[in-house]
Amino acid sequence: MQLRPLLILLIAIVLGGVTVYLVNQYLQREMTTQRDVKAIATVPVVVAATDLASGTRLDDVLLEVVSWPESSVPEGAFRTKKSLLTDEPPLILTQAKKGEPILKYKLSPYGARGGLPAKIPEDKRAITLAVNEVRGVAGFVMPGDYVDVLNTSSLNSRDKKPYTQVLLQNAKVLGIDQRASETETEPEIVNAVTLLVTPYDGQRVVLAAQTGELSLMLRNEFDASILETDTVTYKDLMDEEPVKATKVVRRVRRATPARPQVEVIRGLKVENQTVKEGEVQQ
Repeated sequence: MQLRPLLILLIAIVLGGVTVYLVNQYLQREMTTQRDVKAIATVPVVVAATDLASGTRLDDVLLEVVSWPESSVPEGAFRTKKSLLTDEPPLILTQAKKGEPILKYKLSPYGARGGLPAKIPEDKRAITLAVNEVRGVAGFVMPGDYVDVLNTSSLNSRDKKPYTQVLLQNAKVLGIDQRASETETEPEIVNAVTLLVTPYDGQRVVLAAQTGELSLMLRNEFDASILETDTVTYKDLMDEEPVKATKVVRRVRRATPARPQVEVIRGLKVENQTVKEGEVQQ
């Protein structure tokens, strides 16, 4: 038997064995993946079919049902559209992105007529402040933003001088003038800003507006911190130690002494020439 045919046969056997091994490994991985997929239990969840603005009344077209991992279904999610939609569908109180689950606590009561009242939780109130270009942060405050409210007054001040204190922190802006859409992006000078507050804070705001001036401070959209603040008075605007005047030493420039001059006559021309020190003019 010749060596060449035997070598070819051995190579064919090796390649065949390698091929069978690789195919077997691939099939095992596929079967394992399919078993893992089947092991993840899913349930139907109602989500937004498109981006929804705050105050939108929900209907069948704006919603869709998707499969959601059962272990991560958020609390308050709906399993069917029928359980969410009734003869008087609710409004969504906050913005929702496409694919975001619709949650019960983000909806208005069923039968709510819509508009601004639908955005007010049962334990909160809406109150409007008069603002101008300065007190309203130059028109950069938009619905959906959060602000702090400053109160400047001289009430109960011993020296009758005004002071400024933080009256409210992290108050949500419901609207500017007569607009409540949170899709507003262009700054605009407005005359009124409506805030979401507690009934008690609403009383404080009204009283503060009668006894002083109110101003707004715009917050970072991700900053919900409540800080301890101090009342600022005129004394806080002054340095603790007065600035000492710096003595300025002025340099007096001495006048250069006059040098002797001689009169030189050349024909009809008369010239004055300065005589340098140690030099004799001929």
